[in-house]
Amino acid sequence: MILKKVKLLLKNRIVLFFGFFTAILLLNFFSTGMLFPTTETKDLWFYSGIFMVLFTILFIEPYYSSPKNVITNTVPLILVFLAIKNDIADQTQWWVIISVLITLLVVSVIAMMLDDKNSSPTAFRNKLSERLKNIAIFFGKGKRLYSAIFLYFLLVYYVGQNDLNWYVFCLLVIWAFILLIDQNDLTNAFVGSKKEKDKSAIGQIFGIESQKMFLVKLFNDSRSLKKFDVVKFNYSMRNTQKTYTGVVFDHHLLNQEQWIKVLWLGECKTYTKHLIDDTVYITSGEEKNDLLQELEIDNFAGVVVEGSEIGKIKFEYSKKEDNLQEGDLLELKVGDMRLFYQVVSGTTNKEHLEARNESGFIIGEAVQLGEWRGNELSFNKFGWVPQINTPIFMAKTADLDVPKYSLPDYKLGNIPGTTLPSIINLDEAISHHTALLGITGSGKSHLAREIVRELSSNTKVIIVDFTGEWARELDDLSIENMAVGGGNIDDFLKDESKPIGIITVPDMSNTEDILDQTQKLFERVFNFAKQKYQDDEPCKIALVLEEAHTITPEANFLGVGGDFGKAKAIISKMSQIALQGRKYGVGMLVIAQRTANVSKTVLTQCNTVICFQAYDETSFNFLGNYVGKSFVEALPNLKQYHAIVTGKAVRSNMPMIIDLTKEP
Repeated sequence: MILKKVKLLLKNRIVLFFGFFTAILLLNFFSTGMLFPTTETKDLWFYSGIFMVLFTILFIEPYYSSPKNVITNTVPLILVFLAIKNDIADQTQWWVIISVLITLLVVSVIAMMLDDKNSSPTAFRNKLSERLKNIAIFFGKGKRLYSAIFLYFLLVYYVGQNDLNWYVFCLLVIWAFILLIDQNDLTNAFVGSKKEKDKSAIGQIFGIESQKMFLVKLFNDSRSLKKFDVVKFNYSMRNTQKTYTGVVFDHHLLNQEQWIKVLWLGECKTYTKHLIDDTVYITSGEEKNDLLQELEIDNFAGVVVEGSEIGKIKFEYSKKEDNLQEGDLLELKVGDMRLFYQVVSGTTNKEHLEARNESGFIIGEAVQLGEWRGNELSFNKFGWVPQINTPIFMAKTADLDVPKYSLPDYKLGNIPGTTLPSIINLDEAISHHTALLGITGSGKSHLAREIVRELSSNTKVIIVDFTGEWARELDDLSIENMAVGGGNIDDFLKDESKPIGIITVPDMSNTEDILDQTQKLFERVFNFAKQKYQDDEPCKIALVLEEAHTITPEANFLGVGGDFGKAKAIISKMSQIALQGRKYGVGMLVIAQRTANVSKTVLTQCNTVICFQAYDETSFNFLGNYVGKSFVEALPNLKQYHAIVTGKAVRSNMPMIIDLTKEP
């Protein structure tokens, strides 16, 4: 204990100062008979030399190092040398010394004048200012400058005098020991205590930005820190004896001082000891590894920021591994609830720290899905907004309950990167009509074929195909190929052995003949279903309209020649059949590339929408009513086989991005 106190005293600035100062005075007394050196020129080694070396090392340089301090060092020395000019025998030496001092002074002044806080750090004058600052600080540092003065006067006035050689030697030894002082190991404490600062202490809490984010000023001797380093601390304002854990969220240099933001993540339950209140400690070794795992730092994605709403949060993105993508699922805690949000966008921003210093960061947006309800295979929306700086993590869904399901429930896909399925009720999807929208190659036809395979077990499926691909893709099933006008449609509808009928239309244009033939087909299917309904033998029929813009085009895109009014009337009648057919068990699966070309009367009857990648403004405007602005803005960036799903048949009560890639 005594040895520990002695070591602490030997690191104290004041103790060291008076210790070395006393040693120099005693040495001078035994050598010259006087306690203090004279004020003659030859003894300036003391007043402008070793004394200033000791003073700057202990009290100035640990706190300041800038051109202002170089000016403070050089101006007094210039005045001293101007005063003793006639006392120096070798005037060349005098001119060299005074020139160096004036040069350092001028360089420091120019560096400060060039510094433009309203310009970017990369501006030429600021880059030049920074270089001049570095030169001035390197050569004008008190330790170097005053050491040079000390050696000059000692060598010029004392070396060579045989009776004082031992005196010079002792002074050089004392000077060497002063230079060996480790500024980063110094302290102002005289007495140790249970709460004395240890080497893991990195800074002190200066303020609190919110309930969870602390602003910390780092000690000058703090070890190098990185984002996501784990720290612990006691916060005096909480009036508890608990130790809290957090993570370094951000790191800034402000006014030549280092600052960090610490995000509080929880209570430290394993590695606790008596810590100084409001002092932050870095963790290391086994403690750090355990806390990294306990706090799930690898899954940490950011914090909630201002501008968040009940249905959509904004968050400052900060992830150890930069791999967040649109559609990824995030989670956060509000009380005991785990709430899930889906990433829909991200934008870059700049924060002005001071004058010309800026810090770049990313603000993400995520739409609330809610709390997972396994028994419903859906989410339950939460009715409030999380607090600012609430930690956000990449969702871990392996522990969530996903019960088994069967037809008519069908798994479209998973939320990207998770095991949570998106379930659609196929009976409702067809009875209330479903639209598959997206550009060529996005995956809509592939999904349509998968849905048809599932439907064929209990539903009559009639496919109007302009591509010729359906027959090839479904050749392993029992298929009835029918004429364009549906000549054998009644026989097909009555034949229970063939669930799928394909009408291949050779012409891709919406001519009057094709529209007329399609109308007749719809009427015959409608009348068949209506009769079945009246006979109390309801049936289920799905009309799959590939290239729907050809079969049910918007009036603006009618490609017929001749009687435009007649063609428009046909479209109106087809839309009316689509509207009324639902009552009798006739539903549609509408497949189109662009909503602009498809009858809006038909599309607006589609109560379930599955939209793949899209670019056109008309699709954005139409889909905005279904999925909202946030998801509409995500449409151009969707990956292949990723889609936004929403509507009556989808189990989730919120739109969401899903990955339709089938598991091997």
